[in-house]
Amino acid sequence: MKPRRFAAPCSLIVLILLQLAASGAARAAQSLARQEASEKIDALVQQVLDAQGLQRQALSDDQTFARRIYLDIVGRIPSYRELESFEQSKSANKRAELIDALLDSDGYASHFYNYWEDVLRIKSRGRKTVMVSYQDWVKQSLRDNMPYDVFVRELVSSSGFVWDDPAVGYYLRDAGMPLDNMSNTAQVFLGTRMQCAQCHDHPFDRWTQQEYYHMAAFTFGVKSSVNGYRNIPEFEAFQEVARFVRRAEMRESGQIDRSKRGGSPAERRVIRDIFEPLVTEVTVSDRKLKLPEDYAYDDAKPNQVMVPRTPFGPEAKVGKRANAQEVYADWLTSPENPRFTKAIANRLWKKALGAGLIEPVDDFKDDTVATHPELMAYLEELMVESGYDMKAYMRAIFNTRTYQSEVSNQEPVPGEPFFYTGPALRRMSAEQLWDSVLTLAIRDLDKMTREDPQMMNLRLREMEMKRHVENVKQLNGKELYAIVKRLGGVQDRYLELEKEFQSKLNATQDKEQRATLRREFNEIRREKNTAVENLLAQATGSEPFDRREMLAADDADEANEGMDRREARRLQRVRRNLVRASEVVSPAPPGHFLREFGESDRDIIGSSTDEAAIPQALALLNGNLFNLISSRESLLSQEVQAADGEYRWDVVFKSFYGRSPTEAERSLVAAQVEAHGFRKGYQQVQLALLNSQEFRFIQ
Repeated sequence: MKPRRFAAPCSLIVLILLQLAASGAARAAQSLARQEASEKIDALVQQVLDAQGLQRQALSDDQTFARRIYLDIVGRIPSYRELESFEQSKSANKRAELIDALLDSDGYASHFYNYWEDVLRIKSRGRKTVMVSYQDWVKQSLRDNMPYDVFVRELVSSSGFVWDDPAVGYYLRDAGMPLDNMSNTAQVFLGTRMQCAQCHDHPFDRWTQQEYYHMAAFTFGVKSSVNGYRNIPEFEAFQEVARFVRRAEMRESGQIDRSKRGGSPAERRVIRDIFEPLVTEVTVSDRKLKLPEDYAYDDAKPNQVMVPRTPFGPEAKVGKRANAQEVYADWLTSPENPRFTKAIANRLWKKALGAGLIEPVDDFKDDTVATHPELMAYLEELMVESGYDMKAYMRAIFNTRTYQSEVSNQEPVPGEPFFYTGPALRRMSAEQLWDSVLTLAIRDLDKMTREDPQMMNLRLREMEMKRHVENVKQLNGKELYAIVKRLGGVQDRYLELEKEFQSKLNATQDKEQRATLRREFNEIRREKNTAVENLLAQATGSEPFDRREMLAADDADEANEGMDRREARRLQRVRRNLVRASEVVSPAPPGHFLREFGESDRDIIGSSTDEAAIPQALALLNGNLFNLISSRESLLSQEVQAADGEYRWDVVFKSFYGRSPTEAERSLVAAQVEAHGFRKGYQQVQLALLNSQEFRFIQ
């Protein structure tokens, strides 16, 4: 039988053609708008250059541009193949096409997440909680290209548990410190430092202490009970039952036993284990903010209640039925807010060019004037017109002649204007350097979604907390009281075993016996720790959370790629050092490559550094990363092995520097190989390139 052919209705064909035409027209219009925006930016920069009698730098060559744009958009150097593909392209618009491709890649979200991780001081661990969901949410927001005003609104208007509303990690980052959170909000999103006004009128700006408290009143009702669980409904229900039982025992015995108030020591520990995870919920109330008792100014009285009031921009009134948090979010992210758009437009300009039109980027004052006022005004207009589309905004900047020029001969100096004859010469950030080194070793780095082991453990801990909270919330006071009493006995037995274990450990110096004792006790400890979750699951009829089963399932995923379990475990250990910086726990542990090269501790806004230090040189000279690059299995080594003769050195130099070696460099390389043989000479050349300034800098 002949296959049947179905004819599409003419109307459907016409509709498809019209849609394709409309899509093509839309893309063409967007391209034209981007080109016009880029040309407008260049013209405004040129006006200032002409006024200063300065010349714009020459246009960068394709190799320099490619290396720079990879580092600025996806946070790493291009691989040899990526660079070759760009160089060999015959398209007249290949630079714009590469910019579009990189902005649409997974690497964009990874790199820009690193930026916001530093600005927002994101930590994987919060106070009594884990915030992996918050990290995931920020990354996904970047992948989805969430408009910036929506992104900020989601952060500021969030509430609940972090696994239900991940943006609430923004408040959990400053849990129990609502005034500090407001200060950080103003600094990050409004470019305004109000911290000093928390204790007194600002000595160097116009902000008064009263204005500070009016502003903080908007979100003072947003709180997390991180300081205790006494007011949590589930704990109050438990306490009501506990008090009833104590009163019954008192009536029966005729005596008051105050030692039982609050439970036995073991029961108090169980109570903490059960109820403490619930304190990480961010709630919103009508809590009122008062001026401090030592308020010393004549414009108000100590302990006076502060109503929400904005210090600048349009007035934001909180009606009787209005949510102050929502009103605050509306005001903060409004295009009418004179500092909101300016702050992000200036931040992203600095991210691309290396120097802000206003410096510092987070210390605007009423008399602050941008070095290029007309350009600053246009960038704000561009941001608003784009609908706060950060990719569209960055696309316009990256396509400018200003950005694509050779780097400026001028170094940005605090207090002096930077004129943008070209971008500023910059050092790679810690994250860019880490990801660039991995690019030399791993194929398709951007597609690797694996987390480091610490992040995996934290993710499991957050899942465990979520299950724990869900179970506790299903139980009434009687059920919770019964679980506490039962687990109190388990805790007592555990404490006895702990004493017994310590006694046995002190009684022997035999290493094998001590190791055996530790393994046995760790298993007892694990059973004790899982007893809470098992009883909660039993009481609610749910499945108990099994961390080891989850880890085994993760190993099975690896095995499904064609590996046995032993190989999967070996690969997992190797991959500890083979994940992008965005997938490493934040902040990285002390001593980690990222910390050595300037990653911040996430305590202060934007406090990472690219300053050179002696430990950095030692890390590159003696660290494991060089062994990773120089191994025969590395991506670079494979590319070199596949190359012919002398062209091998082009592969090496293009991989590190984005360019071919000069004749002088070829002579030096040849001398090394002649003196030491290819293998050793090859490694020495790699080591020299890795530790060179040219590799570390973004030209």
